[in-house]
Amino acid sequence: MSSNIGAEAKVKYQEYLDAGSLEEKIKKLEEFLSLVPKHKATEKIVALNKSRIAKMKRELEARRTRQKSTQKVISPFSIKKEGIQLILISTYYTPGVGKTSLLYFLTGASNEKIGKFTPLPEIGIYQYDKIRFQIVDMPSIMKGASEGIGNGREILSQIRSCDLICLCVDLSRDIKQQIELLKEELFKADIRTNLPPPPVNIQKTGSNKIQVLYLTQEAKDIDDLEELTEKIKEIVQENGIRNAIVKVFGKISLDQLVDTLIPSIVYKKAIIIGTKGDLPHTEQTFIKLQNNYSDEFPLILGTSIHKRNFPKDFGDLILKQLKKIRIYTMSSGKIAEKPLIMDENSTIKDATLRIHRSFYDQFDHAIVIREKARQKRKKVGLDYELNDHDIIEIHTT
Repeated sequence: MSSNIGAEAKVKYQEYLDAGSLEEKIKKLEEFLSLVPKHKATEKIVALNKSRIAKMKRELEARRTRQKSTQKVISPFSIKKEGIQLILISTYYTPGVGKTSLLYFLTGASNEKIGKFTPLPEIGIYQYDKIRFQIVDMPSIMKGASEGIGNGREILSQIRSCDLICLCVDLSRDIKQQIELLKEELFKADIRTNLPPPPVNIQKTGSNKIQVLYLTQEAKDIDDLEELTEKIKEIVQENGIRNAIVKVFGKISLDQLVDTLIPSIVYKKAIIIGTKGDLPHTEQTFIKLQNNYSDEFPLILGTSIHKRNFPKDFGDLILKQLKKIRIYTMSSGKIAEKPLIMDENSTIKDATLRIHRSFYDQFDHAIVIREKARQKRKKVGLDYELNDHDIIEIHTT
């Protein structure tokens, strides 16, 4: 153990070694990491022990799964997605931040629940430009939710499968306290917000031990490649992998490597919605919110349901955050009312497969109508890239 970690951390590490149960080992090792100073000399120690914690948590979760009854029980927190799913979350406080008022304003649902504690999810449908957005008002997240406090595991489990997380923050209260608690519980539940997946791929093999390949110029330009390679090998081996090819496609930190080794991690888009903007001094609080969190959250909205102050183009803002576009199909000159919701940079091929496989198998050409383009009507092939609001007509053989 390095002398750089400090005496208190060393004591906590010994408590981890002496711990009996898996739960206690995880707790002590997390406490140890919280005491380790974060700098260059300790980054490998931190990464190795994060990897150990992740491995123990997977083992603990596997035990819990085995212990559960084989009888299938449908949880009230398990919600089938309908359209694009947004989940509203907030910290626990009385009175609440106004999530239910927001749900009612957008969807007309749960009017009778406004101002009351809602222990179960409330659901409504927000219609925008013929697109259905499913809005879910989740019960408040308490400290320790990731460990099961206040149905936290079930709430966070549903959040893992949604399209967009909306952190609802009461602008009349301490914004930092609210946001940091939500960020902490999401992180502990292996939910990473507004981050791209790490530029690394780990492929297990049957032999040849651990090989590390740097496959882009950006990756090859990393300082101290030899030292990094040895650290990568050690961390991968600590995770129980003896033979693998590690492919690095860009600059990577050891924390990102650890995340790659945790199969339960998901990457989600998230925005902040500041509520109660009509109350005194909230304007200054909203400016502070933007100044402190804009780097982490590209979209921060200030709202007041009491004054009906809410973005009229909310649907467009959501699509932009999710990097989605609307594509309208046309048949015999008639344009469909409801658009296909596609990822940005989608092609005609993606659209044909979305509609039906037969359109791809029998594809001849497509006609794309793009308003305000130099050539409004264009004959194209499968590789043609689509823009938001394009109209397409597929022709088959």
